[in-house]
Amino acid sequence: MKTKIAIACDDLGFEYKQAIKQYLIDEKNAEVVYDPVKVKDDGVNTFAKLADEMSVLIQKDICRLGIYICGTGIGFTCQANKHWGIRATAVTNPYSAKRARLSNNAQIIGIGCRVNGLEYTKIIIDAWLDEPFDFTTARENSKKNLLEAERNDNALLVKPMHVAWNMGFRADE
Repeated sequence: MKTKIAIACDDLGFEYKQAIKQYLIDEKNAEVVYDPVKVKDDGVNTFAKLADEMSVLIQKDICRLGIYICGTGIGFTCQANKHWGIRATAVTNPYSAKRARLSNNAQIIGIGCRVNGLEYTKIIIDAWLDEPFDFTTARENSKKNLLEAERNDNALLVKPMHVAWNMGFRADE
């Protein structure tokens, strides 16, 4: 089964996004279900809007993963984390990308086209994508931290009515 994934970028990350999208399709057998930036200018001053849109797609279970490419990946992930159930982080190396998924079940990563070269970025994406969080083998403290994160989201954020899955806080029911 193909992994459904969302991808977006700002104007700075457009060329990287195009290359990464093709890599995801050709090499990672992914289905890109969201790619709103069709030309470079579509990405100008849109990170907040795109972060909101990608977060809602994940909440609605249209896809469970997303990648955003800009100068650093930081602003987008800050915006995405304002959404109930979303865990997004900017990553700059394969180990951090792997741990983002294995320790935090992060659904979104931000990639900086000004931080790493394209081939190294593919290695980062592989590290995040190739080892999904598995509740049967995950560390107990990671599972406890996810439940605490859900409690925190419930205390600080409003859970939208459109949330269609458990957002990776718990094993699929």
